[in-house]
Amino acid sequence: MRLGWRYCIALAAMVAIWLAVVFLLSDKIMNYDHSKSSDHVELVWWSRDMSWNYDEVRQCGINTCRITNKRHRLPMSRGVLFYGSNMKTGDFPVPRGKQHVWALLHEESPRNTPFVSNDEFLRHFHFTSTFSRFSNMPLTTQYLPSGQALTSKDYHVSFAGKSKWAFRPSASIAFMQSDCDTMSGREDYVKELMKYLTIDSYGSCLRNKDLPESLKNDYLNNLYSPELLRFLSEYKFMIAIENAACPDYITEKFWRPLVMGVIPIYFGSPTIKDWQPNNKSAIFVEDFTHPRGLANYLNELADNQTLYDSYRQHKLNWRNPISNKKLLHNLVTRQYHIGDSSPGASLFDKFECSVCNYVINTARNVMANSRHYNCPLEPVYAHLEDKKMPRNVADWRSMMEVGQCQAKILDEFFRRNSSFHEADFEAELTRRMDRNQCK
Repeated sequence: MRLGWRYCIALAAMVAIWLAVVFLLSDKIMNYDHSKSSDHVELVWWSRDMSWNYDEVRQCGINTCRITNKRHRLPMSRGVLFYGSNMKTGDFPVPRGKQHVWALLHEESPRNTPFVSNDEFLRHFHFTSTFSRFSNMPLTTQYLPSGQALTSKDYHVSFAGKSKWAFRPSASIAFMQSDCDTMSGREDYVKELMKYLTIDSYGSCLRNKDLPESLKNDYLNNLYSPELLRFLSEYKFMIAIENAACPDYITEKFWRPLVMGVIPIYFGSPTIKDWQPNNKSAIFVEDFTHPRGLANYLNELADNQTLYDSYRQHKLNWRNPISNKKLLHNLVTRQYHIGDSSPGASLFDKFECSVCNYVINTARNVMANSRHYNCPLEPVYAHLEDKKMPRNVADWRSMMEVGQCQAKILDEFFRRNSSFHEADFEAELTRRMDRNQCK
């Protein structure tokens, strides 16, 4: 009998406890603020240049993230996104929360934001997407539309077809640039090369020819337009000198001539030979001690069909057009390239999803370093006659030195982890420069 009462008492106590738990849970559910709930990881774009309202939920494979530019969402976010060309030295989200992953997208050379090249700045980022093969989302071959574009003969002109224009010199060379002040000394080199060869220059720099009327409008935003490619494909050579010489910084200047079946005369990335379709796909300025030596070789090459076409095996060798295994692997594995019009294929969409997946799936114990951007602090330029320097190289060297000083100040401010403004940063930069304390 006593045993039966004990069971009844125990059962009644269990029921009472259960009812209490249900009551408490139902009360919490009824009073829960759904406006604060979210099943999505949040990422915040940190840029004053995004003046429009941006707030989207993006599906990234099996993961979902909310991506916004609403700065008041920062406490709820797990990632902060920066666009390199728009970063301001006095505008960073500090104090920085321990949960915050900083992610940098910067496809440009250091001319816009020189402090990015420095390890002192880069080591505050978990995730990067730059031209360097060592970044988390490399953009090394972003300006190559596809492997098929390299091998296609859509714009291919035979050696005989390129040689039929009696009004052009045998070594017909095109140059088309509108950025006339570069770290690589591009315009200085071409100016010297023009002493020995006739070069048709269509851009703002050293212009001596006009594009056809149909191509004059906005050609800079249509660098791969079929009409422009057909027009330039009749040349034998095209000058392809980057605005800065950084490892893996390779733009359309290199890929576009190859797509057309024109031989690039290239200067820029010191790692360029890692990425050319075959062992001999371009003429490299650095292989010649001065422009005169290059000019002599171009004249020889322009009159020798066998030698000329040996540079165009990606068009002519139908059995094995691309022998570079690194390039072939990259074409299969790369996350972004121009010309992809499928949904979610833009550079910013790809970057956002890469960061989304990184934040959710990756342990955050590895930070970026200088290899993630990989640009030398000392400007590298093409060799001129008599070891002359390009006219503006001293200005670019000074700019990179200031960038190095900026990176050191930002490093100290980030480590201090307290808020600062542009006036604070500029005051410290001025103080160090006045006292020669930047180096």
